[in-house]
Amino acid sequence: MTSDLIQLEYNDSGEIATLWLNRPKKMNALNWEMFSLLSEHLDSLSTNSKIRVILLKSRSTVFSAGIDVKLLAGFDPGAPKLNLKGKSFRYMMRTKLQGIFTKLRTMEVPIIAVVDGICYGSGFELVLACDFIYATDNTIFQMKEAHLGIIPDLGGVTRLIHLINPSFVKEICIAARKITAAEAYRMGFVNDTASNMEELLKKVENLQNAILEAAPLAVGMGKRLIDELYGVPELVGLDKEAHINSFLFTTKDHRRAIDAFLDKSKPKWKGN
Repeated sequence: MTSDLIQLEYNDSGEIATLWLNRPKKMNALNWEMFSLLSEHLDSLSTNSKIRVILLKSRSTVFSAGIDVKLLAGFDPGAPKLNLKGKSFRYMMRTKLQGIFTKLRTMEVPIIAVVDGICYGSGFELVLACDFIYATDNTIFQMKEAHLGIIPDLGGVTRLIHLINPSFVKEICIAARKITAAEAYRMGFVNDTASNMEELLKKVENLQNAILEAAPLAVGMGKRLIDELYGVPELVGLDKEAHINSFLFTTKDHRRAIDAFLDKSKPKWKGN
Protein backbone atom coordinates (compact mmCIF):
# COMPACT_ATOMS: atom_id res chain seq x y z
CA MET A 1 0.00 0.00 0.00
CA THR A 2 1.58 3.29 -1.13
CA SER A 3 0.69 5.73 1.63
CA ASP A 4 2.53 7.61 4.36
CA LEU A 5 -0.32 7.90 6.88
CA ILE A 6 1.75 5.55 9.03
CA GLN A 7 5.47 5.78 8.39
CA LEU A 8 8.10 3.22 9.33
CA GLU A 9 11.66 4.36 10.00
CA TYR A 10 14.81 2.71 11.38
CA ASN A 11 17.77 4.05 13.30
CA ASP A 12 21.28 3.76 11.87
CA SER A 13 21.95 0.38 13.50
CA GLY A 14 18.62 -1.02 12.30
CA GLU A 15 17.80 -2.19 15.83
CA ILE A 16 15.17 0.43 16.63
CA ALA A 17 12.10 0.93 14.45
CA THR A 18 9.71 3.86 14.78
CA LEU A 19 6.09 3.78 13.67
CA TRP A 20 4.84 7.32 13.07
CA LEU A 21 1.16 8.24 13.01
CA ASN A 22 1.08 10.80 10.20
CA ARG A 23 -2.37 12.22 9.55
CA PRO A 24 -1.96 15.63 11.21
CA LYS A 25 -4.77 17.43 9.34
CA LYS A 26 -7.23 14.94 10.85
CA MET A 27 -5.55 14.81 14.28
CA ASN A 28 -4.38 11.28 13.47
CA ALA A 29 -7.96 9.99 13.46
CA LEU A 30 -7.59 6.32 12.58
CA ASN A 31 -9.23 5.40 9.28
CA TRP A 32 -9.24 2.08 7.45
CA GLU A 33 -6.09 2.94 5.51
CA MET A 34 -4.17 3.58 8.75
CA PHE A 35 -5.37 0.31 10.28
CA SER A 36 -4.29 -1.53 7.13
CA LEU A 37 -0.89 0.17 7.04
CA LEU A 38 -0.28 -0.61 10.69
CA SER A 39 -1.03 -4.26 10.02
CA GLU A 40 1.35 -4.34 7.03
CA HIS A 41 4.17 -2.69 8.96
CA LEU A 42 3.75 -5.07 11.88
CA ASP A 43 3.92 -8.04 9.51
CA SER A 44 7.17 -6.63 8.12
CA LEU A 45 8.64 -5.97 11.56
CA SER A 46 7.71 -9.42 12.82
CA THR A 47 10.02 -11.04 10.27
CA ASN A 48 12.94 -8.65 10.88
CA SER A 49 15.22 -10.43 13.33
CA LYS A 50 17.43 -7.35 13.74
CA ILE A 51 14.71 -5.25 15.38
CA ARG A 52 15.08 -4.99 19.17
CA VAL A 53 12.74 -2.11 20.08
CA ILE A 54 9.74 -0.49 18.40
CA LEU A 55 8.67 3.08 19.16
CA LEU A 56 5.16 4.38 18.45
CA LYS A 57 5.02 8.15 17.94
CA SER A 58 3.00 10.91 16.30
CA ARG A 59 4.10 13.53 13.78
CA SER A 60 1.13 15.70 14.79
CA THR A 61 0.76 18.10 17.71
CA VAL A 62 -1.60 15.46 19.16
CA PHE A 63 -1.21 11.71 19.44
CA SER A 64 -4.59 10.60 18.09
CA ALA A 65 -8.20 11.77 18.19
CA GLY A 66 -9.32 8.13 18.03
CA ILE A 67 -11.15 6.26 15.31
CA ASP A 68 -12.37 8.28 12.34
CA VAL A 69 -16.14 8.44 12.88
CA LYS A 70 -16.60 8.29 9.10
CA LEU A 71 -15.37 4.71 9.32
CA LEU A 72 -18.10 3.86 11.85
CA ALA A 73 -20.71 5.73 9.85
CA GLY A 74 -19.83 3.88 6.64
CA PHE A 75 -18.41 6.95 4.86
CA ASP A 76 -14.72 5.96 4.76
CA PRO A 77 -14.06 5.60 1.00
CA GLY A 78 -11.18 3.18 1.53
CA ALA A 79 -13.02 0.78 3.82
CA PRO A 80 -14.98 -2.32 2.88
CA LYS A 81 -18.67 -2.30 3.71
CA LEU A 82 -18.90 -3.04 7.43
CA ASN A 83 -21.75 -5.11 8.81
CA LEU A 84 -22.23 -3.80 12.37
CA LYS A 85 -24.75 -6.44 13.43
CA GLY A 86 -24.44 -9.68 15.37
CA LYS A 87 -22.05 -12.42 14.37
CA SER A 88 -20.81 -10.57 11.27
CA PHE A 89 -19.63 -7.70 13.46
CA ARG A 90 -18.04 -10.01 16.01
CA TYR A 91 -16.16 -11.89 13.26
CA MET A 92 -14.96 -8.64 11.68
CA MET A 93 -13.76 -7.33 15.05
CA ARG A 94 -11.84 -10.48 15.96
CA THR A 95 -10.21 -10.96 12.56
CA LYS A 96 -9.70 -7.35 11.46
CA LEU A 97 -9.54 -4.42 13.90
CA GLN A 98 -9.01 -6.30 17.16
CA GLY A 99 -6.66 -8.60 15.30
CA ILE A 100 -4.38 -5.71 14.33
CA PHE A 101 -4.07 -4.47 17.92
CA THR A 102 -3.56 -8.04 19.15
CA LYS A 103 -0.82 -8.40 16.54
CA LEU A 104 0.85 -5.35 18.07
CA ARG A 105 0.39 -6.71 21.59
CA THR A 106 1.83 -10.14 20.79
CA MET A 107 5.00 -8.93 19.08
CA GLU A 108 8.00 -10.38 20.91
CA VAL A 109 9.86 -7.10 20.43
CA PRO A 110 9.06 -4.58 23.20
CA ILE A 111 6.98 -1.61 22.02
CA ILE A 112 7.17 1.82 23.64
CA ALA A 113 4.39 4.36 23.07
CA VAL A 114 5.60 7.98 23.23
CA VAL A 115 2.53 10.14 23.79
CA ASP A 116 2.01 13.91 23.68
CA GLY A 117 -1.30 15.80 23.43
CA ILE A 118 -4.73 14.24 23.22
CA CYS A 119 -4.91 10.46 23.10
CA TYR A 120 -8.56 9.49 22.65
CA GLY A 121 -10.62 6.41 21.93
CA SER A 122 -8.94 3.96 19.59
CA GLY A 123 -5.71 5.97 19.85
CA PHE A 124 -5.80 5.32 23.60
CA GLU A 125 -6.49 1.63 22.94
CA LEU A 126 -3.58 1.57 20.51
CA VAL A 127 -1.08 2.67 23.17
CA LEU A 128 -2.58 0.19 25.65
CA ALA A 129 -1.55 -2.55 23.23
CA CYS A 130 2.07 -1.44 23.71
CA ASP A 131 4.36 -2.70 26.47
CA PHE A 132 5.32 0.69 27.85
CA ILE A 133 3.61 4.09 27.80
CA TYR A 134 5.57 7.31 28.30
CA ALA A 135 3.64 10.59 28.25
CA THR A 136 4.31 14.30 28.51
CA ASP A 137 2.46 16.38 31.09
CA ASN A 138 0.56 17.82 28.13
CA THR A 139 -1.12 14.46 27.44
CA ILE A 140 -4.84 13.87 28.00
CA PHE A 141 -6.25 10.34 27.78
CA GLN A 142 -9.94 9.72 27.16
CA MET A 143 -12.16 6.93 25.90
CA LYS A 144 -15.17 8.71 24.42
CA GLU A 145 -17.03 5.65 23.17
CA ALA A 146 -19.79 6.02 25.78
CA HIS A 147 -20.56 9.39 24.17
CA LEU A 148 -21.32 7.45 20.99
CA GLY A 149 -23.55 4.93 22.75
CA ILE A 150 -21.00 2.11 22.64
CA ILE A 151 -18.03 0.81 24.67
CA PRO A 152 -14.32 0.54 23.88
CA ASP A 153 -13.85 -2.67 21.91
CA LEU A 154 -10.28 -2.67 20.60
CA GLY A 155 -8.89 -3.81 23.93
CA GLY A 156 -9.58 -0.74 26.04
CA VAL A 157 -11.62 -2.47 28.74
CA THR A 158 -9.71 -5.75 28.58
CA ARG A 159 -6.21 -4.31 28.74
CA LEU A 160 -6.98 -1.65 31.33
CA ILE A 161 -8.49 -4.23 33.67
CA HIS A 162 -5.15 -6.06 33.52
CA LEU A 163 -3.32 -2.89 34.51
CA ILE A 164 -5.34 -0.87 37.03
CA ASN A 165 -8.07 -0.95 39.68
CA PRO A 166 -11.54 -1.74 38.23
CA SER A 167 -12.96 1.47 39.70
CA PHE A 168 -10.46 3.46 37.62
CA VAL A 169 -11.43 1.44 34.55
CA LYS A 170 -15.06 2.45 35.12
CA GLU A 171 -14.06 6.12 35.37
CA ILE A 172 -12.31 5.82 32.03
CA CYS A 173 -14.62 3.49 30.08
CA ILE A 174 -18.15 4.33 31.26
CA ALA A 175 -17.79 7.84 32.71
CA ALA A 176 -15.52 8.75 29.77
CA ARG A 177 -13.55 11.05 32.07
CA LYS A 178 -10.48 12.86 30.78
CA ILE A 179 -7.32 11.58 32.48
CA THR A 180 -4.15 13.65 32.76
CA ALA A 181 -0.70 12.11 32.40
CA ALA A 182 -0.13 12.56 36.14
CA GLU A 183 -3.39 10.72 36.93
CA ALA A 184 -2.52 7.99 34.44
CA TYR A 185 0.83 7.50 36.17
CA ARG A 186 -0.88 7.38 39.57
CA MET A 187 -3.45 4.88 38.30
CA GLY A 188 -0.68 2.73 36.92
CA PHE A 189 -1.11 2.47 33.15
CA VAL A 190 1.59 5.03 32.28
CA ASN A 191 5.18 4.08 33.08
CA ASP A 192 6.62 7.57 33.37
CA THR A 193 5.95 11.22 32.55
CA ALA A 194 7.98 14.34 31.78
CA SER A 195 7.28 18.04 31.50
CA ASN A 196 8.27 18.19 27.83
CA MET A 197 9.09 15.95 24.89
CA GLU A 198 12.85 16.47 25.12
CA GLU A 199 12.89 15.24 28.71
CA LEU A 200 10.53 12.40 27.88
CA LEU A 201 12.69 11.17 25.01
CA LYS A 202 15.69 10.99 27.35
CA LYS A 203 13.70 8.65 29.61
CA VAL A 204 12.58 6.59 26.61
CA GLU A 205 16.18 6.38 25.42
CA ASN A 206 17.25 5.07 28.83
CA LEU A 207 14.62 2.33 28.62
CA GLN A 208 15.42 1.34 25.06
CA ASN A 209 19.13 1.21 25.88
CA ALA A 210 18.39 -1.05 28.85
CA ILE A 211 16.41 -3.34 26.56
CA LEU A 212 19.22 -3.34 23.99
CA GLU A 213 21.62 -4.40 26.72
CA ALA A 214 19.55 -7.51 27.51
CA ALA A 215 19.59 -10.76 25.55
CA PRO A 216 17.10 -10.64 22.65
CA LEU A 217 15.64 -14.11 23.24
CA ALA A 218 15.32 -13.48 26.97
CA VAL A 219 13.53 -10.18 26.26
CA GLY A 220 11.16 -11.70 23.72
CA MET A 221 10.34 -14.86 25.61
CA GLY A 222 10.20 -13.02 28.93
CA LYS A 223 7.72 -10.56 27.50
CA ARG A 224 5.50 -13.38 26.22
CA LEU A 225 5.67 -15.21 29.52
CA ILE A 226 4.66 -12.13 31.52
CA ASP A 227 1.72 -11.44 29.22
CA GLU A 228 0.54 -15.06 29.26
CA LEU A 229 0.79 -15.49 33.02
CA TYR A 230 -1.05 -12.36 34.08
CA GLY A 231 -4.73 -13.03 34.75
CA VAL A 232 -7.36 -14.13 32.27
CA PRO A 233 -6.27 -14.40 28.62
CA GLU A 234 -7.00 -11.17 26.76
CA LEU A 235 -8.88 -12.96 23.98
CA VAL A 236 -11.66 -13.75 26.45
CA GLY A 237 -12.09 -10.07 27.20
CA LEU A 238 -11.81 -9.09 23.54
CA ASP A 239 -14.62 -11.49 22.68
CA LYS A 240 -16.83 -9.95 25.35
CA GLU A 241 -16.12 -6.43 24.06
CA ALA A 242 -17.12 -7.45 20.53
CA HIS A 243 -20.19 -9.27 21.83
CA ILE A 244 -21.48 -6.21 23.70
CA ASN A 245 -20.82 -3.86 20.79
CA SER A 246 -22.57 -6.23 18.37
CA PHE A 247 -25.68 -5.18 20.31
CA LEU A 248 -24.78 -1.54 21.01
CA PHE A 249 -24.12 -0.78 17.34
CA THR A 250 -27.77 -1.68 16.64
CA THR A 251 -29.21 0.78 19.20
CA LYS A 252 -30.97 4.00 18.34
CA ASP A 253 -28.74 5.89 20.76
CA HIS A 254 -25.70 4.91 18.68
CA ARG A 255 -27.46 6.15 15.55
CA ARG A 256 -28.36 9.38 17.35
CA ALA A 257 -24.74 9.82 18.34
CA ILE A 258 -23.50 9.39 14.77
CA ASP A 259 -26.13 11.79 13.42
CA ALA A 260 -25.32 14.35 16.12
CA PHE A 261 -21.62 14.10 15.37
CA LEU A 262 -22.20 14.70 11.68
CA ASP A 263 -24.58 17.60 12.47
CA LYS A 264 -22.12 19.00 15.05
CA SER A 265 -24.79 18.88 17.74
CA LYS A 266 -25.23 17.01 21.02
CA PRO A 267 -27.08 13.67 21.00
CA LYS A 268 -30.23 13.35 23.08
CA TRP A 269 -29.99 10.01 24.84
CA LYS A 270 -33.12 7.90 25.23
CA GLY A 271 -31.64 4.63 26.44
CA ASN A 272 -32.78 2.53 23.50
